[in-house]
Amino acid sequence: MKGKLLFSIMIMLLLVIIGCSNNTDGSSNEENQEADTASPAKTIRFMSNGNENNGDFRVVTSIAEQYQEEVNPNFELQIESIPTQSQYFQKLQTYIASNQMPDFFKLPNGPIAETLVEQDKLVDIKATLQEFGRFDDFHNSVIDFLSFEDDSLYLFPEGRYGEAFWYYTEPFDELGLEEPETFEEFLDVVQQLKEADYTPINVAGKERWQLIRYLSHIPLRLTHYEFMDGLKVGDTSLTSDIGMQALNFLNDLSEKEAFQTGFSNTDYTDSINQFIGGDQGVIHYNGSWEIAQFEEKYESGELDYFFIPEVAGEENPGPYTSVTAGLAYAFNADTFDDETKRFFEYLVEHYHEKANDEGFMSPMIGDVPEDASQLYVDFSEDLDKVELGGLSWDDKLDPASTEEMGVAANELALGMITPEEFAERLDQTIAENAPAFFNE
Repeated sequence: MKGKLLFSIMIMLLLVIIGCSNNTDGSSNEENQEADTASPAKTIRFMSNGNENNGDFRVVTSIAEQYQEEVNPNFELQIESIPTQSQYFQKLQTYIASNQMPDFFKLPNGPIAETLVEQDKLVDIKATLQEFGRFDDFHNSVIDFLSFEDDSLYLFPEGRYGEAFWYYTEPFDELGLEEPETFEEFLDVVQQLKEADYTPINVAGKERWQLIRYLSHIPLRLTHYEFMDGLKVGDTSLTSDIGMQALNFLNDLSEKEAFQTGFSNTDYTDSINQFIGGDQGVIHYNGSWEIAQFEEKYESGELDYFFIPEVAGEENPGPYTSVTAGLAYAFNADTFDDETKRFFEYLVEHYHEKANDEGFMSPMIGDVPEDASQLYVDFSEDLDKVELGGLSWDDKLDPASTEEMGVAANELALGMITPEEFAERLDQTIAENAPAFFNE
């Protein structure tokens, strides 16, 4: 009897333990379900032309990892990186054409973005930032650079980059040269450097944008965006007064043999290495994305910079530097759900701090990094004075006209064609390609 009672008690205890165990498992499952509900599973397809070598890429991926740790453990950023820019755009346009556009991707302010906006394919970044209460946290210059003609904004700035003429101070001091304030003074500096057996300018002629920049300086200073807005659709001609001033400036540099030997076959990497190495060129036009390469020589006084000169005797309403925002970010409107929006808000909240950590200029207003170099501080203060955005002609023209302009710019710089021949050729190319491309 006693044995039976003991057995019964043991059975009852075992049942109680099993019951408690089941209740514990049930509570745990409910908690997990609640966590899953609070943190929905979300994978965002992110397509970039950057990789771990790029500061902005590291910023985005770092913030995504932090978001996963702090906000949503079920979040994932699925990355497709194509560092070669031409291949990147080819793949992106393939995705767009096949209706497989990524959720989050890099995109310049140009025709592709404009077409996607017309098709309601991009998220309204301006309205979204205003909803977050963060729109006024961005520098006016980068907002202006990325805004369309109607002031709408569908792109999020990667950074804030200014462009300048970087130069070695020793030849300037030796010849008693001052930083030029007008284009006439610029040409005079080039002439004196050439006569003293210096190579005045180093340029990456193989990269079409570098020589095209020399064509864009005068129209930017005189009209800001107006000249290019008309030129890209054929409403403005390169034979106009401003167009010919731009072409004659590059032609004058050609006649003075301003560029290094072999410039037309020099790619970007070789050009910057030649300049930094002091092998070829006293002056080199480039952007603040290369500040890290210039810091040491600037600190020692070997290197300095000046901005785009003025057109003498004219009003110059355009900015003295071309402030750009890099290859910006866009969001796919069709897949921009609540969780993607929540991630974007988190990205905006942490972007400035992370950009400072990576040492590149943030598009957002705020303190510079505590360990910033003197060049970073000085250049950033100069950019703070600029309210208007810059202009990349190669982002604005249709692809065929951009390619032709790059070829013709090299030929003009080599003295193979005249400014008049350049103008006639490009006007014709734009007339043939722009209407279909811009749907006019």
